[in-house]
Amino acid sequence: MGKVASAEAAGSIIRRVREERGISRAFLAKQTGIGARTIYALEQGESENFGLGNYLKLLDVLEMNMSVDLDKPLKPPTALEPSIELPELKMADIWSLDGSGEK
Repeated sequence: MGKVASAEAAGSIIRRVREERGISRAFLAKQTGIGARTIYALEQGESENFGLGNYLKLLDVLEMNMSVDLDKPLKPPTALEPSIELPELKMADIWSLDGSGEK
C-alpha cells in the first residue's frame, strides 16, 4: 500500500473504497455521525481539517485499516518551531483499526 501524503489522496481512497463496496454517502453519514456534505468535501479534497477521529469512524465502517510508520526519524525543530519533548512510544501504545474496533 502506498503512502497517503495529502487530504486529497485520503479522500480519493475513501471515495474509491466506498463506491467499490456499494456504500452510499448517506449510509456512511448515518453510520458515522458525519454529515454527507462533509464526507463529500473530504472525497473531493476540500476538507483538510477532517480530524483523525472522523477518519477512524470512516475506516471502521468501510472495514479498512490504517498504519503509522514509526521507523522514519523525526526531523529536529527549526528555529521557527518550538522544541517539544515527545514521549517514548512502544508498539503497545500504537493501535490499529482492523474493522473490529478493537485495539
